[in-house]
Amino acid sequence: MRRTNHRNLVNVGILSGRIPLISLVQFIAVAEHLNFRHAA
Repeated sequence: MRRTNHRNLVNVGILSGRIPLISLVQFIAVAEHLNFRHAA
């Protein structure tokens, strides 16, 4: 579910022309999630 939500956000970002911002936020969120799982 979360992954589809992220994809929807990316699609909306592409349509609105805000790709860099959306991609940056998504990348940071994924990186933090992976780092947290790694630490745990």
